[in-house]
Amino acid sequence: MKKTGTLRRTLSALCALMMMISLFVVPAFAEEAQENAEKTGLSTAAIIWIVIGGVILVAAIVLGIKFREQIGKTLVVYKSEFKKVSWLSWKDTKKSSWIVLGVLVACAIVICLLDLGLFEGFMAMINAFGKLFAA
Repeated sequence: MKKTGTLRRTLSALCALMMMISLFVVPAFAEEAQENAEKTGLSTAAIIWIVIGGVILVAAIVLGIKFREQIGKTLVVYKSEFKKVSWLSWKDTKKSSWIVLGVLVACAIVICLLDLGLFEGFMAMINAFGKLFAA
């Protein structure tokens, strides 16, 4: 159990570090990135993300080696559970996909109409208030 806690804490720390870098470090280099992109072809943000990706890759390899047995056991469990899944037939999958697509289009149309209606309503209110105060 102790190894699992260590792995989770390490992964949580890596995720927190990535979020902090995304939120604070990368935007700070935005102006410099434009200047460097013209000179080198790579912006500072791109270089930072390449370095971060390399660090994550190395960390994943090290953690994979360190927790090799635990990962192997977990994969065996996933494989056995994966075999228990009952998959839909191709006909049912297509039918479900069309239903999802239809609902998605219907929701998009409803949201579009609501957006258009609210926009027109707000514009009418603004025009009415403009005429009220212009007089």
